[in-house]
Amino acid sequence: MSEKEKGSLESLLARVTDRRKELLTSVVDRRTRHFCMVLEDLFDPHNISAVIRTAEVFGLQDVHIIEEDNAYSVNKSILKGSYKWMSLYLYKKRMLCMEKLRAKGYKIAVASTNTTNSVLDLDLSQPTAFYLGSEFHGNHPDTLAHADYEFKLPQYGITESMNVSVAGGVLMTYLDVYMQKEGREKFLLPKEERDALLYDWLDRHVNGIENNSPITHVDG
Repeated sequence: MSEKEKGSLESLLARVTDRRKELLTSVVDRRTRHFCMVLEDLFDPHNISAVIRTAEVFGLQDVHIIEEDNAYSVNKSILKGSYKWMSLYLYKKRMLCMEKLRAKGYKIAVASTNTTNSVLDLDLSQPTAFYLGSEFHGNHPDTLAHADYEFKLPQYGITESMNVSVAGGVLMTYLDVYMQKEGREKFLLPKEERDALLYDWLDRHVNGIENNSPITHVDG
């Protein structure tokens, strides 16, 4: 951060209680971008909001939302304020989302019922973007064709698939167990990113989200 940005951060820190400062600092210090969630054209905005809320709980900072077919609208009753602490990226074109993720170094892992590969078989040491597809059709054929991996969650029943928001929670549980076993400190944000994120959180907490939205519309 520049000296000016550091000064702004210190100014915001001075405007919150010690308890809030300690909470936000401790949480930002545990955030990760090693894994991120990608939600492709989900029909039910409740499911999207539930995955965002779960991602926040598990410390995943970024959720990417593809709305090429179905637009997403914020559902505050489901989110319970969780999106205030997230980085949400909305795309009108699915291939633009994949292009941006690859440019950031992510491997693309797409949920599919037509594979024998378990999420436990993936090389999770690599930064990975996990795609969950629509409730009715799953991920788009173009997405599947360009993915690095297809995966499914371990299942032992007759029912073919889980509810998408439940699947997201189960998936993130597996990812969290992996990071804990490897040492979660290996997957945390660099200090510069932590400082920038803390500034955003403090700004939203002190001044509201109207001028510092957690939502970024990605056009190209």
